[in-house]
Amino acid sequence: MVISKTVFQHYLQCPKNTWLKIHKPELKEEFVFSEFDLHLMEQGNEVESYARYLFPKGIEVSSVGEHAVEDTLRLMAERTPVLFQATFIAEDFIVRNDMLKWNPETSLWDLYEVKGTNSLKLDQKERDHVTDVAFQVSVMRRAHVPLGKCYLVHLNKEYIRAGELDTEALFTVDDVTDAVEGRIPEIEPKMAAAMEYLNRESEPSGGCDCVYATRRNHCSTFQYSNAHIPEYSVHDISRIHKTKLENLVEQKIYAIDDVDPEFHKLSEKQTSQVRAHQLQKSVIDTNAIKNELSELKFPLYFFDYEAYAPAIPAFNGYGPYKFIPFQFSIHILREPDGKLEHVEFLHTEFSDPSEAVAQKLQEVYSGGSVIVWHETFEKTFINENIAKRLPHHAGFFKEFNSAMFDLEKIFLAQHYIHHGFRGRTSIKKVLPVIAPEFSYADLNIHEGGQASNEWWRMVGPTSLPEERKEIAKNLKEYCGLDTEAMYVIWKHLMEL
Repeated sequence: MVISKTVFQHYLQCPKNTWLKIHKPELKEEFVFSEFDLHLMEQGNEVESYARYLFPKGIEVSSVGEHAVEDTLRLMAERTPVLFQATFIAEDFIVRNDMLKWNPETSLWDLYEVKGTNSLKLDQKERDHVTDVAFQVSVMRRAHVPLGKCYLVHLNKEYIRAGELDTEALFTVDDVTDAVEGRIPEIEPKMAAAMEYLNRESEPSGGCDCVYATRRNHCSTFQYSNAHIPEYSVHDISRIHKTKLENLVEQKIYAIDDVDPEFHKLSEKQTSQVRAHQLQKSVIDTNAIKNELSELKFPLYFFDYEAYAPAIPAFNGYGPYKFIPFQFSIHILREPDGKLEHVEFLHTEFSDPSEAVAQKLQEVYSGGSVIVWHETFEKTFINENIAKRLPHHAGFFKEFNSAMFDLEKIFLAQHYIHHGFRGRTSIKKVLPVIAPEFSYADLNIHEGGQASNEWWRMVGPTSLPEERKEIAKNLKEYCGLDTEAMYVIWKHLMEL
C-alpha cells in the first residue's frame, strides 16, 4: 500500500484505528465523518483556495496517482513558477503539496503548506503542523526533489475585513525550515514503523492506544478494539490528568465503580463525580443554590444565541473565525407566577445581522436578569464583538452583559451533582436528567454546530425557497428549546 500524509497523521493518533480503516471495510459505519468533521474539511478547502491567490501564476496538477507524478515532473522541468497539488511517490509514500514554488535565486523549490488556523502549532509533537511538512520533505527528498525553504501559510488572527477581501493581509507566511529539519529525524523512524504496521495482513491484537486518552480523544473504533471497557469509564472523569488516567489504566481499573478517589488522589470535584455514580444518588446543596439564585431580578430573560464562525470573514468588521450572530431566542418571565413569553429573531439573508440583532434586543430588553448557559459565548464572543463593530450600541451591550447570570455555574460549582450528568455540565447533559420529557432527539437539529452549518446553507446561493423555509423552522425549534430548557432547569432549582 501507499501511505499518504493523511494516513500517516491518523497512524500517529491511533495505529490500530488506521489499520482497521484500511483493512476492515465491514467497519465502514464507524468511519463515517461527523457533520463537524465535514465542516472542518470544507473550511480547510476554502482556506486553501483563497491562499492560492497569493500565487497568481500557479498551475494545478489535477491528475491523480502515477499520472500526477508524471505531470508534476513535466511542469517542474518547464520551470512552472508555482504548482498546486504537486505529487511525488517514493518508497511507497505519497505526498501532494499545497504549493510548490520555484525560486530562481536559489534554483530550488520552496514548499508551502496551508493551514486553516489562526496560529501555528509548533510544540505538540506528532500532531502539529511541522510534522505535516516534515513528512512531505522526507518523501520529496527520497524522490530527489531539490528543495529549498519550507513555509506554513495560515490565517492572520489580527485581520479585520474592510471592503474587498485582502488576501495578502488575510494570511501570514512563516518560515519553518529549521523546525522541519529538526523534526525529520524524529518522524522518519515512525514512518518506517507505520509502513510495517499498516501492511500487516492480520489484525493487530489487543486494544488501541487511545485507552490512555480521555473520552473526547478516542478514535472511532475505540469500542470495537476495547470491548472490555464500559461505556461510562475512567476516561469520562472530568478533567482527569493524563498521568492519573495512565495509572488507572495500567492497573486495569476501567469502571468508575472500581475507583477509590482517595487512593487515586482525585480532586474534590472528580471525587464528587465518582461518588455520585458509585452511590447512584444526587448531591444537592439547596442553600448554595438558593443563594446563587437570589441574585436574580425580575423580569427574567432566558437567552441564547446561535452563531456561525467562517474561516474566511464574510462581512466587514469580522476576522477569521469570528462569530456571526444570526439568531437568538428569549423566554421572558416578568414575575414569579407570570406567564412565560417567547421572542425570537432569525436573520434570513446573506448579510451581517449585527445591527438587526442590536435593535431587536433593545426592543425586548428593559432591565432585569439575563439568564444564559456558559456566559463566555454570549458575553465575549458575541456581545463584545458586536459592540466593537457597532460602537453606537456599545453602551447597551455593556448593560446587557452586566445583567447576565450564568445558570451553568451552579452545576460547575457542584451545588447540584447527579450521576446522570456523568461529570458534564452542558445543557444537553443536564436537561434530560432534570426534565426527561424534554428532548433534543426529536428535533431535526440536535446541536449548535449543526445549527450554524444549516444557517450558512440556508443563506447560501444554492438553497431553494422551500428548503430555506424548512431550515428556518428547524432553527427556531432548536434555539427555542435551548431557552425553554433554561427556564425548566431554573424552575426545578427554585422548587428544591
